[in-house]
Amino acid sequence: MRDPGTVLVVPFVCVVVICAVLLMDRETVEYGVKTVIKSWQSNTEHASYRLLEPEDENGEPEDENGSQIPHLDRRDDNGKEVVDTGVWPYFGADLPPNRSKLQTCTEPVKHFVFIKTHKTGSTTVCVMLYRFGFKNNLNFVLPRIPVNVGWPFPLRAEDYIPPKDGLKHFDLLVDHTVYHRRIMDNLMPADTAYIAMLRHPLHHIKSVFNWYNIPRQLNMKGFKNPLEEFLRNPIKYQRPMQKGDKHKPFSFTRNFMAFDLGFPAGLAGDMDAAQAYVERLDREFDLVIILEYLDESLVLLKRTLCWTIQDILYNVFNEAPGYRFKMELTSEMGANYRKWSKVDYLLYEHFNTSLRNRASELGDDFHQEVAHFVTVQNRVKTFCEGKDEQLVIQPSKWDKEFSVNQKFCRLLKTTRMSFYKYIVKRQLGKERFDDFVSERTLGRGENKKPQRKKSGKKQRVPKQAK
Repeated sequence: MRDPGTVLVVPFVCVVVICAVLLMDRETVEYGVKTVIKSWQSNTEHASYRLLEPEDENGEPEDENGSQIPHLDRRDDNGKEVVDTGVWPYFGADLPPNRSKLQTCTEPVKHFVFIKTHKTGSTTVCVMLYRFGFKNNLNFVLPRIPVNVGWPFPLRAEDYIPPKDGLKHFDLLVDHTVYHRRIMDNLMPADTAYIAMLRHPLHHIKSVFNWYNIPRQLNMKGFKNPLEEFLRNPIKYQRPMQKGDKHKPFSFTRNFMAFDLGFPAGLAGDMDAAQAYVERLDREFDLVIILEYLDESLVLLKRTLCWTIQDILYNVFNEAPGYRFKMELTSEMGANYRKWSKVDYLLYEHFNTSLRNRASELGDDFHQEVAHFVTVQNRVKTFCEGKDEQLVIQPSKWDKEFSVNQKFCRLLKTTRMSFYKYIVKRQLGKERFDDFVSERTLGRGENKKPQRKKSGKKQRVPKQAK
């Protein structure tokens, strides 16, 4: 006679396995708040971890005490403990060596970091960069959890899949991560280009409010326009971060873009620190893409990295079909949010102005190339919606002749998750990939191979396009 406990356990295990398979096979790029928090919690489970600190000539970490991020417990002159502001170690002390921006290039740049900021349209650019890395057989910094590379904490060695055997550096990092230049310089080659992305803060908070269902998180019920109500008095709904807070170490509604770019949430009101940090980012980043000027930004990216027009063709991903809340934006809401999220506004206005000034300095030739790119983008989009076998793009003063076919269209429409699943296998090789899958599904120390679940749906694998 079977044990009743066993009878109950078997169906439960089957349900868990099926759910895990369905979750991994989702053709999506970004996940909701539950997965974000789960990723953060998994990071905090490690009692100790080592930051990727620069090494000396003997290959040893420079900071002998860098085995764990220290708690910033401080005391004032009277011995009273000062509340932790959430400032990470090395903030203001991790300046990289002076490196001139990539003003000119002679060949395509294939080493780059893209700081994928949340809800800025960054998925569209991320997938474009995934396609470039895939076509050029580059080595990715791939997250172990297929969403975030360490986010919302600084990158650790445990957060990414190790590089190919014999390789010291990666070629590109394009997934969600917190910008920390000292760590990334130690992980990437010296000639790496750094790129980020921003959008207008008021439109950004509207997208965040919808995507993460902020009204439900803040128990805001019965309001016709919950965002308008929140911005009237943000402190009423969002409690401040405190020392020892076990909640997420960031705010969805306050300086969320700045957090992704490495600015500590605890310094939200310190505008001197914010101004200094924005100036520092201006020195360190080769380009900051502005969503409202996406086509202009991508042409600047093409020129900065010596890429082709074909390299920057894109398909829009994660575009919200509609909003679950009524959130018409008003000038009053903009004024209120500017007071609440000062650092995000400072960031956006600085780099928006910088991009427009840069475009203006390039003159008519740049604007003509942008118009040409928009025409090519629309022609390729129309072609990919049809059934013709080939589209030839005639040469221009900015590019050579090239052609696209339906294979390229499939590659253009390939999601980030599909790229991720294929590149993980390609980058690890079959033996290491089997070990990686086994470790994730069965846990370390078990030698069993994972059981493959039969499915009528064939896994989508991107194919190389000419």
